[in-house]
Amino acid sequence: MLFELDGRKRRWDCARSHASVSCVIYHRERKSALVVRQFRPAVWAAALAEAQEEGAGGRDAAPPPLEAGLTFELCAGILDKDATLEVTAAEEVAEECGFRVRPGDLRKIASYHSAIGISGARHTVFAVSVDDSDALESGASGGVASDGEAIEVVALPLSSFDPFCADNSYAKSAGLVFGLGWLEKRVRSGGAIGMKV
Repeated sequence: MLFELDGRKRRWDCARSHASVSCVIYHRERKSALVVRQFRPAVWAAALAEAQEEGAGGRDAAPPPLEAGLTFELCAGILDKDATLEVTAAEEVAEECGFRVRPGDLRKIASYHSAIGISGARHTVFAVSVDDSDALESGASGGVASDGEAIEVVALPLSSFDPFCADNSYAKSAGLVFGLGWLEKRVRSGGAIGMKV
């Protein structure tokens, strides 16, 4: 993109991306947040570049293991269908984590621009509370295999939020750190998580 700011011509590399949604999922019986773990090629590539820059051997440095690209994130999805934010978020909770929630069960937490240095796409975060009675009968979760998704669902206990967020050895999204902070404050204050009572 070429633009002018303060009388000076400037250039910036941008990428157009879909708006998206994510969901903070609190499992009442486990007193845990349900988060997803999946491989992100860009995170692995960043680990490779770091190894090449810092390690002996430069560009010939040994590549990091594929585990370096595994990230912890909120359940999320892009808005690529003709559906509301709430419907999309509820579908993602079912596809990725295996829990049936209604769009009306979701509480909107925030809406903001993500990847502001590259795309600036709008992202909306919801929250919902589930228990084992909400689990899909088929037990299906892990994303849509035909879309190349391979997602592991992880139950992160409330008591582990602070040490988890502070531990740099875990690759995690900023949205997850935000969501866990919101959830911890909400649970400790006794506030409702989602709209379902």
